[in-house]
Amino acid sequence: MLDNQYFKKYLADRHVDLGTHLEVEKMCTLEIDPKEFESFVNAHRDEATVKYWHPRPFLSAKGNEQAINANWIGYNEHNTTESNWGLDPNHNRTLKQMIGSDNFKLIGMDQDKTLVRLLEYMPGQCLPLHSDGLEGFKKLYGEAQPTRLFVAVSDWDWGHVLQMHDNIISNWSAGDTYIVPPDVFHASANFGIAPKYTLTITGVRS
Repeated sequence: MLDNQYFKKYLADRHVDLGTHLEVEKMCTLEIDPKEFESFVNAHRDEATVKYWHPRPFLSAKGNEQAINANWIGYNEHNTTESNWGLDPNHNRTLKQMIGSDNFKLIGMDQDKTLVRLLEYMPGQCLPLHSDGLEGFKKLYGEAQPTRLFVAVSDWDWGHVLQMHDNIISNWSAGDTYIVPPDVFHASANFGIAPKYTLTITGVRS
């Protein structure tokens, strides 16, 4: 029997209720070239950070408790593996150049104080239910109050989905951009037949 009582209590203690609607709308659509990002992945695959969802020393207590709860109910290295680029300063700089200054103006962020990460989820992999701790951004820029954006890198395909509270986001086009509100629980999955490429852009909006 699935023992999810601890995760349910964790959510209940934070008053997370799917019966309460959260309005989520597309913020904008960036002008990006999906093939450019996929070429970057293929050229720098050996330099990717490859991880799965589990407790880590640099995560906040909140992040590690979420990971423990997810591991307890069956999420592990076999179903949550992610490859990402952007924590390396050279990768972060290159990804910002690929996004371009016009897009940064569109989202109202200073690219010099922004962390960009390119994420790859292969078929069968997911990012379990969680709320963001923003540890990577805070390590670089301190305890600011940043905004996190989800950006679709390539057009929507079979099985590519983002759930943000009670909203199921799919059918996106390359460049479609959504704000992930602070402390809002969300999850992302690829139960399709092609890699799912997305960006997270984290920075302080002007």
